[in-house]
Amino acid sequence: MPFRRAKVLTAALAAALIVLGPSSHAQQRIIVQHGPQTEVVQPPPDNRPFLMRLFGLGRPEEPVAPVEPRAKIIKVPPAIQRKTVTAPAPAAVVKPQNPKQDDARVVLVIGDRLAADLGRGLDIAFADRPDVRVETKTIDDAGLASTQDIDWKAFLEKRLTDKPRPSAVVAMIGRADGQQIQLADRAVAFPSAEWETIYKARLNELMRVSREHAVPFQWVGLVPVDNPQATNDITYIDGVIRDEANEKGATYIDVWEPFSQSGAFAASGPDLDGQVRQLRLKDGVGFTRSGARKLAFYVQQSLGSALDVSAPTANLMQQVSGGGLVMLLNDPNATGEDKLITAADLPSPKPGTPLHRLIVEGLPLEPVPGRYDSTALR
Repeated sequence: MPFRRAKVLTAALAAALIVLGPSSHAQQRIIVQHGPQTEVVQPPPDNRPFLMRLFGLGRPEEPVAPVEPRAKIIKVPPAIQRKTVTAPAPAAVVKPQNPKQDDARVVLVIGDRLAADLGRGLDIAFADRPDVRVETKTIDDAGLASTQDIDWKAFLEKRLTDKPRPSAVVAMIGRADGQQIQLADRAVAFPSAEWETIYKARLNELMRVSREHAVPFQWVGLVPVDNPQATNDITYIDGVIRDEANEKGATYIDVWEPFSQSGAFAASGPDLDGQVRQLRLKDGVGFTRSGARKLAFYVQQSLGSALDVSAPTANLMQQVSGGGLVMLLNDPNATGEDKLITAADLPSPKPGTPLHRLIVEGLPLEPVPGRYDSTALR
């Protein structure tokens, strides 16, 4: 009978295959009619084993979408950030510039390249004084031996007639004057007695123009340079300027020693604060900022009397044409007359007398033996 059972089972399987037919292997299609349009829907595949499909056991497995490989994420605790405290940068200290007053007194600086550095130093020195303004007229190699670059006498005559009239004139001239003087008919060699005579006359012309306009005139002495031969020439010229200024009663400011070492060129030295600094430029001629400020210091002290005049008196002097005498009302020696004395009221000094020499010729009195101005006491 086992054989019969097997035969019955085989027949049942065959019947099942016939019943299932191709649908057991092929998926059924669902056709959906939407009016004139037909949509074919493909059902999801049945992944159950054959016997489970045969007997209707279990449920079809839902298709699982393939999982794409992901990058492995490792969570790392955040690093401890150190908070760096940066000190705020110090604010730049800007020194306020005091605007100059419209009626500020003018200091006129004339000369060569050294005078240009002097003018910059005076600008710094008077930066805090709105009542003082520095005006410069300089040409690097201009001097008195040659009038090719500029005629200082003609310039000064014109400038002192313009407004505002300077309260003081400061000259630093001579660095490049170690050369011959070219006249109309000949050339005068340097150095020579004739050269010195002509040079002194030109120095005196500048002082005379300033004196006629009642403007104080100050000569600033020269300083050594890095070139030894040029320093020798400058030494000679500086002596000529000093002697002529002293003879004519002008102010001479000696600055040789503060910028030299044993009389020779020194590139560095103490500044105004006593600190050793570079005072001269690498070219051996010009001044650094510290050097220019130190140079201006000596001139600043000498300008005190000319700049510290009260404002009313300064304004009065600005209005004076220079053609007459000026008398201050607070002068204790002034008389009570109703008019000022003029040149016509005075008798002319007799030629050859000390008064004529002093007033007319503009020369100092002859030294008297035993008196201070005697050369034997110097």
